[in-house]
Parts: sequence; C-alpha cells; structure tokens
Amino acid sequence: MEELQEDRNRQARDALASWRRRMPVDYLLADANFQHVLKMHLGEDYLRHESMLRRAASLSATRMDALARTSNRDENLPRLSRYNGIGERTEQIVFHPDYHELGACVWDTGVLAVLKEPGNEVLCGALAYFIAHNGEAGHACPVACTAGLIKLLQQIGSNEQKQRYLPGLLQTDYAKRLHAAQFVTEVQGGSDVAQNSTVAVPDARRKGLYRITGEKWFCSVMDASLFVVTARPEGAPEGTQGLGLFLVPREIDGKVNEFSIRRLKYKLGTRSMASAEVDFNGALAEPIGPLESGFNNLMGIVIDTSRVHNAVAACGLMRRACLEARTYARHRTAFGSPLIQFPAVAHLLARMDVTACAAVSTTFRILALGDRLAAGAATPDAGLARRTWVNINKYWTSMQCTRVIHDAIEVLGGNGAIEEFSVLPRLYRDAIVLESWEGAHNTLCAQVLRDFAKRGLHRPWLKMMHEMLSEAEGFEALDPHWRLAAHLLDEVESRIGRLLSEKPEYAALHIRGVVDRMCVLSAYLSLLLEYAWESDQGVDSGKGPKAALFLTLHAGLEDPMDQPELPRRIQEVCASWD
Repeated sequence: MEELQEDRNRQARDALASWRRRMPVDYLLADANFQHVLKMHLGEDYLRHESMLRRAASLSATRMDALARTSNRDENLPRLSRYNGIGERTEQIVFHPDYHELGACVWDTGVLAVLKEPGNEVLCGALAYFIAHNGEAGHACPVACTAGLIKLLQQIGSNEQKQRYLPGLLQTDYAKRLHAAQFVTEVQGGSDVAQNSTVAVPDARRKGLYRITGEKWFCSVMDASLFVVTARPEGAPEGTQGLGLFLVPREIDGKVNEFSIRRLKYKLGTRSMASAEVDFNGALAEPIGPLESGFNNLMGIVIDTSRVHNAVAACGLMRRACLEARTYARHRTAFGSPLIQFPAVAHLLARMDVTACAAVSTTFRILALGDRLAAGAATPDAGLARRTWVNINKYWTSMQCTRVIHDAIEVLGGNGAIEEFSVLPRLYRDAIVLESWEGAHNTLCAQVLRDFAKRGLHRPWLKMMHEMLSEAEGFEALDPHWRLAAHLLDEVESRIGRLLSEKPEYAALHIRGVVDRMCVLSAYLSLLLEYAWESDQGVDSGKGPKAALFLTLHAGLEDPMDQPELPRRIQEVCASWD
C-alpha cells in the first residue's frame, strides 16, 4: 500500500514536471494565431523582421522568465536610497541585480529602437507583446513611458531636444539608455487632472527654462532619466487648458535636480517597478511644445501611447495565462482523466483563448491603423475613429485580462494560488493594476461620452465599423457571421443614438453598457476580417469557430443553453491548439 502511494505521488510529480517542460521556449513559434496576425498586418515585412521577433520571443520564454521570477520576489523588490555614504542627496532607487539583467534583455530586443522611424507600431507592439508574457516584470511600464516620450519629441519637440534626447531614448544598450516616466497624478486630483496644483515659474537665470514646484502622488518609473510632468505656468487659467507639459531631467550637471522622493509605493502588482510620491522643490524643467497645448499633447500623444501599450501588455498576460492553463490541463489528471477532457474545463479554456485572440485582434488592428496614419495612408476620419477605439480597447482588454488570468488560476485549482508554483498569481496582481493605469474604467467611458456629445466622434467610429463590415461582405464563409455582425452594428448604432438623445444623467448612467457593446462589436468585426484574410491565404487557424464562440460568449444574443452547437464549437477551438 505504501509503495502504491509512493508510485502515485511520483506519477503526479512527473506530470507536473512534464507540464513545465512542455511550456514553449519560443512564444512566436508556439503562437500560430499571432503569426497570422503579424503576417496580415506586416505583409512582406514579416520575413524581414522574423529573426528579430523570434529572438525576442525565445528570450522572453527563457531568460526573461527566470529573471522576472527572481526580481519580483518580496525580498528583491526595489528600495529607496536618498543619500550616499557621505551624505550627498542621490534620490536613488536600488534594484536587485536580476532586475537590471532583465532590463538589458528587454532593451536589447529593440522594442524602442524600432520607433526611430514612424510607422513601426505593429513591430514595436509585437516585441512588447512577447515581453509582457512575463507580466509587467518591472520594465513593460518603462518601455511604454519611454515610447510616449519618443513620440512626443518626434512630433512636437524642438530640433535641439530631438538631437539631445532621442539617441539615448532609442538606445538598445541598457547601460547607455535614457528612459522616461510621466508624472501627472496629484493627491487631490487623480483622474480629475483639472484640479492639479503643481506650478511652473520661469527660471530667473536661464531663459526659456522653468522651475517646477508641487507634489505628484503616483510616480511610476521613479528611476527614470527624464520625467514628463504637467504643471500650471504662472498666470495660466484654471482647468486642464491651463496645464503645460514639461521635461524634467533627473540630474542637472551631474547633481540631482530639485525633487525629493517621499516614499516608494507598496503596490498590489507591478511590484518590481518603482512607483513613488514625489515633491518637486523648484526642479529645473524645459517646456515640450507650446505650453497652451500641454494637456492636449499629454492626452493625444503620451497617454494615447500608454493606453495602447497597456492593451498590448494585457494581450501578453492573457496569452501567457492561456499557455499555463492549457498545458497544465493536458498533463494534470483528476478522477482518472486529464483535466482538459472535462467539458467544464474545456469550456473555460476555450473562453480564455477566444477572448485573448479577440484582444490581440483589436489591439493590433489599432496599431496597424497607427502605422497607416503615420504613412499618410489613412483619412483624418480614421484618426478620429482611432481615438475612440484606443480608449474603449484599453478598457475592454484590461478587464478581460483580469478575468482570463482568474480563469487560468481556477484551472490550476489550489496550486494556482501558490506564487512559486506558477507565474499566475503575479500576472493576476499585475492585471489588476493594468485596469487602473492610464484611465480607470469609468474615466475612459466618461471620456468616450464627452467625445461623442461634444465632438461627434461617434460618427467616424461608426463609419469605420461600417467600413469593416463592408470589407467582410462577399466572403462566402462569412455569410452567417456577416448577418450577425450587421445586426450587432445596428444595435450599437441605435444605442449610441439613444444615449445622445436623452438627458446627460441618463447618458452618464448607461455609457458603460454601451461601451461594452462597442467593444464586442469591434472585436467580432476584427476577428472576421482576420478570418477572411486567413481564408484568402489558404490558412486554417480555426479563426471561424473562434469568432463564432466569441460571439456566443460575449454578445449575449441568445442563451447558450439554447445553442446545441456550443459543445462542437468548444471542441473546434480546442482542436485548433494541436
């Protein structure tokens, strides 16, 4: 009896060891869906970039994974060191060595260097997607913030600023890089940026420069070389229109600029990346772009970039959760069968997969739209539609990310709650932070409503959805899907019209539900266009069943219990993984 029990224990551990061994060592090679998405958007450039993508994907699955696990342990989290050994103020953040080694891997992928030439959003997003398979890992946020500053300088920076800062920001050598942070939030303001009270006054001795004074409440990437900071110039009006945008170097002439760190935040997630509370005490700063356009440039370039990167990160986290749970379910047995053979588990895994695929579909279509805009190959209306799409996509992908990882933890059962057993607890904590960063859900929905009511931005967005629907028309395989998508589009258009015809209080109450439907519509259409492209290329990726199952699970057009084809669709999605 004792030998039998030992044999069972050994078999169970062997199965767990097999689960770990079967995890991919190349996240691109293991992701046929993502390969097709990139080939669709990159076209002939895919082959030119494939070696770079493969290198990042394999590095993320191996060395980055190990370094992220170590640097995120409680005992290895960053700490504040405000003074050096002889009492000089340094305001330094001290990291575990593995944090820096991981950073070297991240920067070496070229995820920021590819932004040197506009029109590489899809490529940058693909590299960031692979990096995010390890969660935020202390570096996904710095990458997003640095990307935002690169674009800010490229679009509105002076020639002198571009020459001085862009080479370091585009650097692939971690030891030589410049990296950025963005400090907007204040304790009294939060999402209500109009309440910000940090002020900027002209420097008495240096023409064109300013001194920044005030408190910033949530300052992530506290170790950054350059801070993008909002402040109100003397005499500027109240509200967001009075906010200017400034660049604050960490050091001036080798000495710490005039800021002091109160403390590091002890966060739920993204814990190996340092966030802090900071007092600016007359810190020297230079304006970026016209001061009267500061808030518009912040939102239109910096926050826009971060929201897209947030969605990319959510996609990477979801994909990693799907891999962990699916592989586990194939190797873990219960009641004599692998978990994946139980209908409820298969249903859960299939739901995770189609949700992750939908998130990738919308996010990379937005990135591709950005590339077309940069190349002058898209209309101004497309740019306006993109603004709405970025906001609703950040909202939807971040919420779905938390749910997908939660489902993955469920598949692992009690093991899923153990930090050293799998990466899932850390991914879950990071996902919850992604929900709040760069605009909480109600903030984003309220912005969409304002854009619709004051600027009529629902019209270009609906126009884009109609164009996508028309693009899907004519493919025989899409006929039943096309009719359902047309029905959903009519419904969404009607709901938006009703919102805007009612009182503001009514619209404010119901906007979130309308945004939910907008997200389902745009994801479904995006999946259908991928299905059409793959069919045209002779590729069978299972996108048709995935699109159908996505609509069943997310649109709520009919009760799943009344759909006899549901088990078949789940089986088809599961079969596409082999």
